[in-house]
Amino acid sequence: MRPFEDALKLHEACGGAAASAAGVGGVRVLEDQWPSPPRRRAPVAPNEEQLRREAWYHSRMSRRDAEKLLVRDGDFLVRESTTNPGQYVLTGMHCGLPKHLLLVDPEGVVRTKDMLFESISHLISYHLQNELPIVAAESELHLKQVVRRKQ
Repeated sequence: MRPFEDALKLHEACGGAAASAAGVGGVRVLEDQWPSPPRRRAPVAPNEEQLRREAWYHSRMSRRDAEKLLVRDGDFLVRESTTNPGQYVLTGMHCGLPKHLLLVDPEGVVRTKDMLFESISHLISYHLQNELPIVAAESELHLKQVVRRKQ
């Protein structure tokens, strides 16, 4: 799984952090085209307390256990990885297959292939409200039905 490498390569090809808002060589910097805030480079550590208030958040859960909860295309949940504590994973069903997308890049920023987000909650609500797929590396995931955690 390489969810962030393509976005990072594209970002670097467009000038990266050193690029001005006007762009490099007449090419607009990718960040200026992102329709969602924030436009910052500081790490944003996920807030566990805030995540626990979300029905789709299942805390620490294995990939296999998460897959057992998916029934139909569009089902999704967010979990903390058991193999990489502190990493948050969006697990969902697309075309009858489970998909697992990392939500936080190595610098601690919540992002998809082409967008930055203020938080994991912001990423989920943005894609649900706008009915847009989440695109990462070679995967696409449509969020439709929340897999609610058991109380």
